[in-house]
Amino acid sequence: MALIGREAERDRLLAAIAAARDGRSTALLVHGDAGIGKTALLEEAIAAADGLRVLRARGFEGESDLPFAGLHDLVAPLLDLRERIPAVQARALGAALALEPPDGHDRFAIPAALLSLVGQAADAGPLLLVVDDLHWIDEGTCQALTFVARRLDADGVVLLLSARDGEPWPFDPTGIERLHVGGLSDEAARELLAGGTAVASEVVDALVRTAAGNPLALRELPQTLTDDQRSGRAPLPRPLRPGAGVEAAFSRRLAALPDDTRQALLVLSAMETRRTDVLLRALEVLGLPATALDAAQHAGIVTVADERTDFTHPLLRSTVYHAAASSRRRAAHHVLAEIAPDAQRRAWHLAISAVGTDDAAAEALEAAGRDARGRGGAAEAARAFARAAELTSDREQRARLQLEAATDEVAAGHMDRALHLVEQGLQVAGDEGLRTQLRRVRAQVALRQAAPTVAFELLEAEAERLAAVDAGQAAVLLLEACAAPMMTGDMDLLRATAERARALAQGAGLELGGVIAELIVGEALIARGDAPEGAAILAELEAPLLSADLMAGMPDVVGMAGHSSIWIGAYDRADAVLSRMVDGARRGAALGGLVYPLAARSHLELRRGRWIAALADADESVRLARDTGYRNVLPLSLATLARVEAAMGRAEEARRHAEESVGLARSAGAAAILLYGLGALGFEALSGGRLEEAVEHLERAAETERALRQDQAAIVQWAPDRVEALVRLGRLDEASRALAELAAQAHRTQGAWALACVERGRGMLSGDDAFRAHFEAALRHHDRDAQPFERARTELAFGERLRRAGQRVEAREWIGAALQGFERLGARPWAERAQAELRATGRTARRRDASTADELTPQELQIAGYVTEGMTNREIAAAMFLSPKTIEYHLRSVFRKLDVRSRTELARRFALELPVAA
Repeated sequence: MALIGREAERDRLLAAIAAARDGRSTALLVHGDAGIGKTALLEEAIAAADGLRVLRARGFEGESDLPFAGLHDLVAPLLDLRERIPAVQARALGAALALEPPDGHDRFAIPAALLSLVGQAADAGPLLLVVDDLHWIDEGTCQALTFVARRLDADGVVLLLSARDGEPWPFDPTGIERLHVGGLSDEAARELLAGGTAVASEVVDALVRTAAGNPLALRELPQTLTDDQRSGRAPLPRPLRPGAGVEAAFSRRLAALPDDTRQALLVLSAMETRRTDVLLRALEVLGLPATALDAAQHAGIVTVADERTDFTHPLLRSTVYHAAASSRRRAAHHVLAEIAPDAQRRAWHLAISAVGTDDAAAEALEAAGRDARGRGGAAEAARAFARAAELTSDREQRARLQLEAATDEVAAGHMDRALHLVEQGLQVAGDEGLRTQLRRVRAQVALRQAAPTVAFELLEAEAERLAAVDAGQAAVLLLEACAAPMMTGDMDLLRATAERARALAQGAGLELGGVIAELIVGEALIARGDAPEGAAILAELEAPLLSADLMAGMPDVVGMAGHSSIWIGAYDRADAVLSRMVDGARRGAALGGLVYPLAARSHLELRRGRWIAALADADESVRLARDTGYRNVLPLSLATLARVEAAMGRAEEARRHAEESVGLARSAGAAAILLYGLGALGFEALSGGRLEEAVEHLERAAETERALRQDQAAIVQWAPDRVEALVRLGRLDEASRALAELAAQAHRTQGAWALACVERGRGMLSGDDAFRAHFEAALRHHDRDAQPFERARTELAFGERLRRAGQRVEAREWIGAALQGFERLGARPWAERAQAELRATGRTARRRDASTADELTPQELQIAGYVTEGMTNREIAAAMFLSPKTIEYHLRSVFRKLDVRSRTELARRFALELPVAA
C-alpha cells in the first residue's frame, strides 16, 4: 500500500533507484523527527528496488559504543570480495571487523576499504545500501559511510541513510544531499486517520492539530482515548501532546501483556544485537520460557524474521527500556554480560550493570578500549576508557584512564570532550609524569582549537620544568611546541624553540630528535630570509629527510622541509620529499596524510610549469581535506587551488576558493596561511585586469607579512603582483616603494626568482634609456630559477615596454615569446593579454583553440594524467580512492571531450598540447 502524503519523497527515492539501473550513484540523508515516517520511506525504496542487490543495517543505542558494529552488519554479505580490494585496505577492514589482529592502519583506510568493497560489489550489478537510524550507529561506521556518500559517482549505487532530528549526530553531513521528511499535510493526516480507528469529525480536527503531521502520533493518539472521547461524547484530555500520547499508547499496549512477556521485552530492549539465539539464551538464564515473546509478537510489538527479533518501532524499544526500574535494567544487563558472545559486549553490559565503583568492570572496559583503538575505533575507545575511569576505585588509575580517553577523543576530533577529560584527570592525578601527559593533550587540543599561543605556553612550561630531570622528554615537548609558531608564522620564535630542543635532544642522546630540531631550524631560517644558511642545513640533512622513520615520526616537519625547499629553488629535493610522502600515504590509504604534501607539491608544480599536475594535486588536496575533516590544512589547500585556477583563467572558482581560504584562516588565527589566501585573491584580480581590487588585496597581504616579520618573498609570491598592479595603475611612487621592499628581501635571500622580479619591476619603472638592461638582467636570473610562467611575464613586460618606446619590431618578438609560454602553460588570461599587446604592435595574433585544461575538470585532468603514465583503471581507482567504475565513467568523458579514441591517443595529446613539464 502506497504511503499517504509522501509522493514527492517517494519520487526522489525512485529516481535514485532508476539512476542506479543506468549506472549512476546517489547518496541521500533522509532525516526528520521521530515517528515522521523515515523508515517507511526506506522500506518503500527497498520494495521498489527490483534488480538491485539490497544490503542494510540499522543503528541501536546499545551498539553505538561497539567499534564498527554497524559496518559489520552492512558488509557481512560482501566479505568474500575482500581479497579483490587493495591489500592495505583489506587488512584494515579485517582488523576493524575483528576478522584478524589489529595492524596499526591509518584510520581513513577503513572508509577507503568500504568504498573499494562497494565498488567491487557494484561490478556485478546495481546496489541499494540502506542504513536506518544512523544517529545510533558507531562513529567509525558513520565516518566510513559519509566518506563513501561523498565519493559515489558512476557506480550504480544508491546509499540511503536515515537520521532522527533532535538527536546528536555522530557524523558530519556536509556535502551529502539531504531529504527532509516533514509533517504530513492536514489533508494527508485526515486520510491516514480515516484508515485507522474510527473517530468523530471534531475529534479528527483536534488530533490533526495535535499530531502536527506526525504519522506515528496520528496512528497512536486515538489508542490513548476512551470510546467516549473518540466519539466526541466526552472531552479530550488537556493538554493532548503527541509525545505523551504516543508514549501513553505504547504503555497501554505493554501493560496488557503478561509479566513474563514484559520481562522478556526488557531483555530485548537492553540487547545490542537482534539475534534471536542470543535472546533465547538470556531468557533461559532468567528462567523464562522461549515463548515469552509470543504475546508481544501477536500484539504487533515485536517481529521475528530471519533469525532476528526486533521491535516494530525504535520508540517501543526506548519506551520499554526507560519505563523499567533501574534495578531491573541492571539485572538484564548482568544476564547479557554472562552470555555475551565477545569481550566488547561483555564489558559494556558489565559497565551498565555496575553500581558505584567496580574494578572488574573497569578492567574489562579498559581492555575493550584498547581493542577498539587497535581496530581504528578512536571514538569508541575513548568512551570505553572514560567509563572505565568512572568505575575504577583507584584515583591514579582513574587519571591514567582519563588520559587514555582524552588521547582518543583528540584522534576522533572531539576537542571539547578531550579537554573535559584532561581537566578531570588533572584534578585527581598525583604523578607528575601523568600530569605532564595530560597537559600535553591539553596543548594538542589548543592547537586544534586555533589557540596556538596557549598550546605553546603549556608545552614550553612543561619542557622547562623537565629540562633538568628529563632532557629527552623536554626536547620532545619543545618539538611539539614548534607547531604553534609554524601556525602563527613567528619564525623567530620557531627558530629559538627548535634550537633549545636541539640542545636538549643532543644532551639526551636523542639522535632523531636532534635531526628533527635541526630541520626546523633550517626551515625557520629560510622563512626568515636567511636562505643560504637554512639551505645548507637542509642540504646536509637530505638523506635522513627521506628516511621512513622521520616521515612516520614527524610528517609535518618533513612536509615543511619539502615546502621550504621550493622557496629556495631546490626543486629536485622538494619533489623527492613531497612525492615520497604522497606515494607512502597512498600506499597506506592514509588519506589525511595526503592533504598537506599534495598542497605543497601543487606549489612546486605551478612554479615548474606542470600546471595540469598542479591543478589536479590542489583539487585533490581540497577534496580530501573536506572528506577527512582536516580543517586545519583546508585553508592552505583552498588558497593553493585558487592560485592555480586564477593562473588558468578559472576566475569564478578561484575567487570562491580564495575567499573561503581567507575566512577559514582568519577564524583559525593562522596568519601564515592567511597570506596565501590574500595573495591568491590579489593574483586573480591582477590576472583579470581588476587592478584597484588587486592592490587592495595585496596591500592587506603586505600588512600581514609585516606582522609576521617574514623576510622571504618566495614563500607566497604576491609582492611582484603588487608592484605590477601599481605600475599599471600609474601609481608609480607607491610602486617604487613596494619594489624597494621586495629588493631588500631579494638582496638578503639572493633567490633567483626574487632578483628577477626586482629587475622586472625596475624595467617597468625605468626610462627609455635604462629599461633594457633591467629586463635583460631579469631574464638571466630566470635562467637560474626555471619558472616558465614568471619568465613569460617578464617577456611580456619587456615587450610592452619596448612597444611604448616605439620599438615595435623587437616588441613583437618578446610578446610573441611570452604568448607561446602562456599558451603552453594554459595561462588563458595572460595569453589573452599578450594577444592584445601583439595586436597593438600591428601583428594579428592567431586565435587560440580550447586546450585540454579548458575542456577537462581537475579530476578528469588527474585521471588523464595517470593514463598517460600507463596506469590501469583499477590502479588509478586505488590511487584516487574512487571506484574503477567511476574512473571508467570519467575516462569516457575525457575521450568524448577531447575527441580521442584510445589511451595511446590521449597520452599523445597530453604530450603535444600540454606537456607535464615546460
